[in-house]
Amino acid sequence: MLASLHIENIAVIKKMDADFSSGFTVLTGETGAGKSILIDSIAFLLGAKPQRELIRTGENKALVSGFFTDLSKETVDYLATYDIEPEDDGSVTLVKTLSAEGKTTVKINGRTVSATVARNCGMGLINIHGQHDNQVLQNAANHITYLDRYAENDEILEAYGREYRLYRDAENEVRRLREKDRDKERLKELLLYQIQDIESADLHEGEEEELLNRKKLIQNAKQLSKHILTAYRALYKNSKGMSASQLVEFAVDSTSQLSELIPESEALSERLSDIQSELEEIAKQISAFMPSSSDDPEKELEEIGDRLDVIRKLKRKYGANITEVLDFLEKAKKSLTEIEESDERIEALSNYIKTQHETVRAIAEKLHQRRVEKGMALSRKICEVLQYLDMSKVLFSVSVTHKNNESFTASGYDTVEFYIATNPGEPMKPLTKIASGGELSRIMLAIKCVLADAEAVPSIIFDEVDTGVSGKTSQKIGLKLHELSSSTQVICITHSAQIAAVADHHFKICKDEIDGRVETKLNLLDREGRVGEIARIIGGVSITEKTKETAWEMLENAHSPISLT
Repeated sequence: MLASLHIENIAVIKKMDADFSSGFTVLTGETGAGKSILIDSIAFLLGAKPQRELIRTGENKALVSGFFTDLSKETVDYLATYDIEPEDDGSVTLVKTLSAEGKTTVKINGRTVSATVARNCGMGLINIHGQHDNQVLQNAANHITYLDRYAENDEILEAYGREYRLYRDAENEVRRLREKDRDKERLKELLLYQIQDIESADLHEGEEEELLNRKKLIQNAKQLSKHILTAYRALYKNSKGMSASQLVEFAVDSTSQLSELIPESEALSERLSDIQSELEEIAKQISAFMPSSSDDPEKELEEIGDRLDVIRKLKRKYGANITEVLDFLEKAKKSLTEIEESDERIEALSNYIKTQHETVRAIAEKLHQRRVEKGMALSRKICEVLQYLDMSKVLFSVSVTHKNNESFTASGYDTVEFYIATNPGEPMKPLTKIASGGELSRIMLAIKCVLADAEAVPSIIFDEVDTGVSGKTSQKIGLKLHELSSSTQVICITHSAQIAAVADHHFKICKDEIDGRVETKLNLLDREGRVGEIARIIGGVSITEKTKETAWEMLENAHSPISLT
């Protein structure tokens, strides 16, 4: 459950801390006090898209932190799928910050996690029910999701989805091969030409660079030879004079003769000898640069030019360089092989599709039968809750029909839609076409109550579930929420005195002006405070002693038995 909530710098909330308990908690307050900001803060914590406008004016960042305890095994197992483990005391702390630049950071138990992981983990910790859920309910495409959650179809849906993806992948592959088949001969002819065109050139990696370097050497052979020969002769052998090596050799001989009289000269002689060896080595390396002779340089340049032309033409057709041209060749060979083997591949895939079709159909049929069976049970339970919520004559039905048992979708071959008749003698019609706002709120509450055990979410927040209802119906909604809170922590933002009176815990959201700025606060009310707040809800501006007595009486009789049918 949500044990505590900490909010900083969210809109009119400068700093707010609240400790929550198990059971049924209500939050009330005047319009504009900040109830919606509180919900927005929790939604932000759970993964809602961050808006920089959330940050309190003048602040650099906003922060929301939730501390969760008493987690069920189902919740712990769910979190484990995202590599999240509770602390030693069994708690989980979720912290989210938003900077003025719009950057968000999320940490779970001190470890930074991605927004996706945080959002998925948040879904396993709290479920927020607001007006948006009523809009979701009005889209028939979502009804199958509610039924599958009630039926706990996760395992069979996972098995179906796995086989369905294999089936669809095979169908797509056959479709792709057959599209190629239509132009197979033309494409085969083109590929054969391209392969022959490239292979006949007998290219190899680095060839173009080698040719360009060779061309440069031939074109500059005379100048290169002149400089190389000059350097060689100056360093090592010179028929017209003394080379550096010879001069150093004379110096070596002379300094070695001094060693008997000047012992220090022996070291100099050795150094000069090393220099002589180095000069000879450099000369040999320079001579190796001498371009290889060509019997006919002009002819070789022409051959190099022709070869470079071949390479340039292939590059224009198949790639920016030789590597890309050779890659194109490999792909063309692969495509040719695929075409030549496509008939066999199509036949093998077609046989596989027939077998896989039966596998998918069999699982879809099991899924259909389970939906029909559980749909009847869901219909019955929702009717029971709706009748209790003063929709006594309502008829509610979950319709499960075949789309086409040969036409599969990612969820099977079923169409699921909720039908309702709100008055006696009326035919059942799609829920999306006839339900009013108040009816939708009660229907969604009924669904939430029935799904509570299947969803196994430790906390549910209801935002104004009392929309469109009042009086005795509001009290029944409160009692139903209280009943739900026996297995799941329930937090409800409400304008209803009847619902507020039924709660185990009551917070008041109020705003004060501090240093010229409005700040929202959340205060836990004692018995006297609850009487005053319920009286305010009943009486508005004028709170009389009579109103307070009525509020006190509502608290005293909040849990008086009311017929559940």
